[in-house]
Amino acid sequence: MNSPLFSLRNVTLPARLNSVTVSIPRGSTAVVGLSGAGKTSLLNVLAGFESGFSGAYQNHAESADKSRLPLFWVPQSGGLWPHLSVEQHLDVVTPAAAQNHNSSSEFGRSSERTDELLGQFDLDQRRQAFPAELSQGERSRLALARALATRATVLLLDEPLSHVDPIRKPAYWKIVSQFVTAENISMIFASHEPESVLRQAEHVICLHHGTVEFEGPMRNLYDAPPSAFVGEFLGPLNWFTEDEAGVFLGGGNESAIRPEHLRLLVADSAVELIATPFAGTYCESVLRHVGTGRMKSVFHQVDVLPPLGARVVLSRVGANV
Repeated sequence: MNSPLFSLRNVTLPARLNSVTVSIPRGSTAVVGLSGAGKTSLLNVLAGFESGFSGAYQNHAESADKSRLPLFWVPQSGGLWPHLSVEQHLDVVTPAAAQNHNSSSEFGRSSERTDELLGQFDLDQRRQAFPAELSQGERSRLALARALATRATVLLLDEPLSHVDPIRKPAYWKIVSQFVTAENISMIFASHEPESVLRQAEHVICLHHGTVEFEGPMRNLYDAPPSAFVGEFLGPLNWFTEDEAGVFLGGGNESAIRPEHLRLLVADSAVELIATPFAGTYCESVLRHVGTGRMKSVFHQVDVLPPLGARVVLSRVGANV
């Protein structure tokens, strides 16, 4: 069995982390939580930039290839070097083995890897610019491109691409995913974005007020979250208490149901449709139980919606049945 990348036991950082015990595997791990939950503090501990903590910490981020850095850290600020151009940021971290040079720069010659990454992150036309001349989005993309250029065994990324236009973000994440797979790189990243976590993470750590609320496989958190609070970090979630299940589902235990596993159907029932505030890849509808007046908003599949005031039932479908 492979050893974990990092092992923390009862790690406490005053006012930031509280008795954190986690075992982070190789691969891709997302750290999620509300602002102030301790995500950045945890990454700083892993990166070795925090020393004032108690508890046990082991770092197994190493590679048999001694030409590779064991770890590279990208803070929220990007950590760019103000005296280096965009091109130079990548050239100075690119391992010698990848330095097939083909163009000039004041540091020597730009490598093919630099040219490729600049093109992929839409920075080719900005290669001579310095960080102060870049937009926030450009700085975020440069920080991530530089991290990939290192080929470090482990990348620690604190909210990468947070300043990048949402419409362009999936394409950049795809580049990251392909690169880390090809280079056998493990990645630990903090994120507020459910879509990025769902697409990129195999493992998830959820923090709240510096305490670990969940640690485990991403699919476990998605399919069977232990609470509504942690489940909602991976997107829309219906959480029914046992009492609500009796009123709106016709019975059952306390349960979590994702929108794709719930349908709204016209039927002779005691529940009526009050409103449907929005629709997209899923719908949100407001229901009222006629007998008790109880209300509940539910996320469900996009179907032909019944008219407002219609009597309806919720039907569970797929994996959560």
